[in-house]
Amino acid sequence: MKTTGYKHLNKKQRDIIEFYLNEDAKLSSIASEVNKDARTVSKEIKKHRYLYVRANAKNICGLQSSCKKTRLCNLCVAGKCKYCRVARCSDFCDDFQEYPQCPRVKQFPHVCNACASLKDCSLPKLFYKANHAQTQYLFNVSDHKQGPRLSEAQLAVLDNIISKGVKNKQSIEVILHTSGLSTVASTVYDYINRGYLTVKNVDLKRKVAYKQRYTSKPKAKPISYDYLIGRSFKDFTQFILDYPTANVWQMDTIEGLKGQNESAVLSLLHTKSNLQLYFLLKSITQEQVLQVFHTLKQALGDELFRDTFECILGDNGKEFRDPLSIETSLLTGEKLINVFFCEARRSDQKAKCEKNHVHFRECVPKGKSMNFLTLKKLNAVSLQVNNYPRKSLQYHSPYQIASSLLNEKVLECNRLSFVPPIDVNLSSTI
Repeated sequence: MKTTGYKHLNKKQRDIIEFYLNEDAKLSSIASEVNKDARTVSKEIKKHRYLYVRANAKNICGLQSSCKKTRLCNLCVAGKCKYCRVARCSDFCDDFQEYPQCPRVKQFPHVCNACASLKDCSLPKLFYKANHAQTQYLFNVSDHKQGPRLSEAQLAVLDNIISKGVKNKQSIEVILHTSGLSTVASTVYDYINRGYLTVKNVDLKRKVAYKQRYTSKPKAKPISYDYLIGRSFKDFTQFILDYPTANVWQMDTIEGLKGQNESAVLSLLHTKSNLQLYFLLKSITQEQVLQVFHTLKQALGDELFRDTFECILGDNGKEFRDPLSIETSLLTGEKLINVFFCEARRSDQKAKCEKNHVHFRECVPKGKSMNFLTLKKLNAVSLQVNNYPRKSLQYHSPYQIASSLLNEKVLECNRLSFVPPIDVNLSSTI
């Protein structure tokens, strides 16, 4: 007989659920063992399962097993996009699905625990783990009773997901469901009303059509997050004193012609080697910069991303004003790296990055539109610039120095390889 009184599941019951999921037991058997209704167990599994994607996975789409798309980008060699090893099809495909699309996760058990095809399956995986489920439960029940129940990092992740969905004209309920978030829709609407998210009521599909309801209860004042607190140039110098061996990068954007539909380039310079990586931006916006870092985190994995980009120094451009999203993990919200900012009008504080742009401009002249740039052409520029010998490096190239300091996956971000000095040509790269 099932218990009444609506008591929450405890850690012991979650351990039992995990154990029987690993044994591929039936839903009725699991429900009987934890003395709960089968629907309660099913909801528990779906609510607290988590997505796992291998850090070195080339294809992270949940539809890859049935995908028949071909040549979404101009870099394709194999034909079918799901076999591509040049670029991730998820960056180009409008049908990209984060969750695996297979019968096992659409119905009970809703997770990949004990799946017979687990080792051979290339799809992203969904797992239920008791420790993870209990941590999520305790956070939802007891943390942050005042103001947002999420940490600053988690609120930033939620804000990013909600903003993208609303921009695509999706409802809050649909966004939460497709993203697998445990936050309920009413909480998101409350965050929007209180000003915790960048989305406004006027951006929602039908909210402004409803009649305004008035209440005598006082409204909470929006929380103002100052992105420069703890991230000033003074904080940067102290960080260098505390961690003198840290990997330090200088960050900037290189623009072509001014205009709304003009492409640009994000540059990241490794100060120890003078290696400068380039990433194509459709425009100089926060969204485009964050997309670059999201791609880097997915390609490198949290651990390698943390070890590589320990400290980044940028200017005060509007495209860098969401440092929290750059610093934190996409999956856990954990802070991985540190982002700092130069003082206003002090580009000399990241002089290496600025000076290295001279070599980029030899390949891509200033005042010229960058709309002609493709990923392949930009990587060609990077190949020449980073193989150009420098007097400051004892006439070694940045690539030669960086090869001994950085993981090869980092160099692979620009498809870098060695070019003999005699073959380096900065005048006719593209």
